[in-house]
Parts: sequence; structure tokens; C-alpha cells
Amino acid sequence: MELNGLFGYPKLAGNLPDSMLPEDIKAVFENDTYQMLIINSRYEMATNELNDQITKTNEIIKQYDEKAILAGEGPLMKDLVEISNHDFNSVNIVSIAIIFILMILVLKSIALPIILIAVIEFAIFINMGIPYYTNVSLPFVASIVIGTIQLGATIDYAILITTKYKENLKQGIDKKQAVKQALEESIGSIVVSGLCFFGATFGVGIYSKIEMIGSLCTLMSRGAIISMITVITVLPAFLIAFDKKRNRDFKERPQNPY
Repeated sequence: MELNGLFGYPKLAGNLPDSMLPEDIKAVFENDTYQMLIINSRYEMATNELNDQITKTNEIIKQYDEKAILAGEGPLMKDLVEISNHDFNSVNIVSIAIIFILMILVLKSIALPIILIAVIEFAIFINMGIPYYTNVSLPFVASIVIGTIQLGATIDYAILITTKYKENLKQGIDKKQAVKQALEESIGSIVVSGLCFFGATFGVGIYSKIEMIGSLCTLMSRGAIISMITVITVLPAFLIAFDKKRNRDFKERPQNPY
């Protein structure tokens, strides 16, 4: 392992007798129960190399003492990232489930909420994938924050189109015409809402001197534009392609001769 140094009480004392070292210094490194060793690593904080080194170091020290604890900024950061990943999965699942249930109650359908959530999650996937290809580092909380905010803030774009789409179907219009008319009636409101969301976060992302706030606001502003474009371009195609039940209902509905 690439260690830069190992420092503990034996190295501090060297050949000096215990009586020559101050008790307050000795107490820092050892007592009747524990002894502290300081390990310096060559790797940068929160990197894969450092995390692998922490894992291997833990395996080594546990061979000598099951109660030994590896502490410090590196191990704490590793634990924080692992906990954040677990929280992201939990928060993402819960938020999707709650919105899915609410949309079932509002739209009175199971297929439509699945289509809407799939479209927004696709937009979130694009937004979170851009930093990888542009080699931009993100705060570890970015996935949690963006996954929930972008879903909650932009799902109303999809609901607006879908609601008007359902209203058009009730009037006896076929699916393609219903989607086209719903998009024409909704696109103005969606663009205005998306640009307002973009404007409210883009400026903060540029001028904020706090890296975490700047990164999150940049993600949110970009997510607003991506979600707006995705809802306008992808959702209508999804409604036509996957909402087959609506097509059957239209075909089976008796035509009014009057």
C-alpha cells in the first residue's frame, strides 16, 4: 500500500525512557486500553485508491484486534459516501412511489403514471450523465438532491400535457390528434415554467462562491431545460406508443351518428 508514513508512540519515544516524555504527550498516543497510530497516505481524499487502501488497512488491523478502529478524514469520507449512496436509493424509491400513487389517484390510470415517471427519470439520467462525459466532479449529495428536486419540480410539465391529452380523448379525438392538440395547448406554459426554473437557479450556479451550492444550482438549471425538452419531445411519442389501452377504448367506443 502507498503509505507516506506510520507514526506512533514507539517511534516517538525511540530509545528514550518513559520518564523523559511528558505524560500529556504519552496520553495522546496510549493509555491502559488503547494505543494510537497515525497513518499518512499518498492518495487524495475520497478517491478510489484511498478507499481501497482504507479497506485493506481495516482488514489488516482486524487481524490483530477486532476492536481496533480506523478513524480520520479518509475513513469518515468513505463512510459518508456509502451512507449517501444508500440514502439516495432509499429517497429515490420513496419519492417515485409517492408521486406514482398520487398520479394514480389524479389520472385514474396505472399506465399513464408509469409513462410520466419514465420520461422524467430519463431526463434525470441525462442530466446526471453529462458531468461524467465532461469530466466534472459533483458533490456526493448531488444525486440525492437532483433526483428528488428535478422529479418533483418538472413532473407537472408531464401532468399538464397528459391531463389535456385525456380531456381530448374524452371528446372522441383519436390518439395522435389528441396528443398534438394537448402539446399545442400546453407548450407555452411548459416553456415559461421551465425558463423561470432555469433563470432562478442558473444565476446562483454562476455567481455562488460555495462549490456545493454552485454545482447543485447548475444541475437544477440544466435539469429544468432537459426536462422541458424531454417532456415536449419524448412524452408525446410515449403516449402514442405505449398508451394502447386508450387506443382500444377509442376503437371500441360506439360512434355518435349525431
